[in-house]
Amino acid sequence: MATVEGGMRGGIAALWGEARTLGGVLLCAVCYGAGDLIRYQFVEPEAMGAACERGHPWWCPVRTGFIMFTEWNGFGWLALALALGAAASLVRGRVAVGRRLAVTALFFGGFGMILYNASMSIPAGIIALLCLSRAR
Repeated sequence: MATVEGGMRGGIAALWGEARTLGGVLLCAVCYGAGDLIRYQFVEPEAMGAACERGHPWWCPVRTGFIMFTEWNGFGWLALALALGAAASLVRGRVAVGRRLAVTALFFGGFGMILYNASMSIPAGIIALLCLSRAR
């Protein structure tokens, strides 16, 4: 009977680990979708740029700062640093910290994949997903 209970706990733990990994993928996909809206509704429309040139609405500095952040690969660097931090935390045995860093890397990586920072956000997402799948 003890082996059955132990097996059930192992099965539930394995399912919970898979759910966490799937949750990270879903978070990344939601951030990708939000980034798509930001890109095509706030950054790229010519009307938004023209509005900033004519007058200076309150959101123009936010838009300009956001554009500069993406030009400097801010999302990609941030996601990659967080993913590498997650991997280092897992190597050191700090599983909870590694999970949090991996989920945060997927959050920023999801934005970076659509917001002009895919070259670093995609490897960061892969590293973060590997960390989530290992952090059981």
